[in-house]
Amino acid sequence: MVSIERRELLDFATLKRKAGKALANAHHLPKSQLRTCRCCNRFTLVASFSEGEEAKLCVRCRANLRYEMLATYLRSADLDWKDLAVLELDHRSPLRRLLSQAKTYFRSYYSSSEKLGSVRFDGARCEDITQLTFEANSLDLIVSSDVLEHVPDLEAAFRECHRVLKAGGSHVFTVPVRAATRKRAEIVDGKINFLMEPDYHSDPLNPEGILAFWDYGLDLDEVFGTSALRISIVAGPTGKDKRVVWKATKADG
Repeated sequence: MVSIERRELLDFATLKRKAGKALANAHHLPKSQLRTCRCCNRFTLVASFSEGEEAKLCVRCRANLRYEMLATYLRSADLDWKDLAVLELDHRSPLRRLLSQAKTYFRSYYSSSEKLGSVRFDGARCEDITQLTFEANSLDLIVSSDVLEHVPDLEAAFRECHRVLKAGGSHVFTVPVRAATRKRAEIVDGKINFLMEPDYHSDPLNPEGILAFWDYGLDLDEVFGTSALRISIVAGPTGKDKRVVWKATKADG
């Protein structure tokens, strides 16, 4: 477990990096908007820190476009939250306020050095999407945002989704949209084998970034969808980056 002193240092380092980045990108601030955030549903300032939609953030909940799209879809799905068991693959997501309406709401993070299923100081569980600690047919909904592109064994991830979801349950997720679905890197004998030029995405827990193992195109269902786990687009494309929301649904029966 990380000590309080260590957590404070990590928080300070993160704040320092963000402050430096904000100052460097201050010329984008005039493009900020005052409007209702579609994630937290509150009137707010959506601050602009770059041309890209990833860095246009609600100052109340930190949501950007993909989180707003997820929240909008989940509200439109007219879910009966009081009966749902929900897992989110993010321990400090802007969706927390919405998803905490569920009867059971699990927040998770991944750490290769911690025991899977363990619960840390803030109530978040250590989970690996390729080997979840939940029982079969125990979850109604899994939510993730820009996680699956960093999973080396995507087939194992979708198998686990199918195993833990109840019949009719879904994994609702976003991934960056690319031209086609293809593997960028793989793990061979414990080492990374790069199939393409390495692509590292920003990660608040790792200043060096996190490696993308996959590109995802609009052909995702053709590549990974099955009769047991149907994959479909439920929102989008939207915005400059043509963002979409995907849903992988476990077949009934």
